[in-house]
Amino acid sequence: MGYGDNRHTPKMRQRRSRNKLIARLKRKAAEVKATRLANKQQVQAESGSKKTKTKKTDKG
Repeated sequence: MGYGDNRHTPKMRQRRSRNKLIARLKRKAAEVKATRLANKQQVQAESGSKKTKTKKTDKG
């Protein structure tokens, strides 16, 4: 290790592993959010296509 090389100190190792963890969580959260959004749109599309209006007939 040189004078300016602090990448391998315990503190920097801790910071790097913490940053990796945070990045992993953010990626997972974005993936889950996109999946939920896609599922929500799919459900709306299915429910919209099933709805059909029926005409009311006058009895009388």
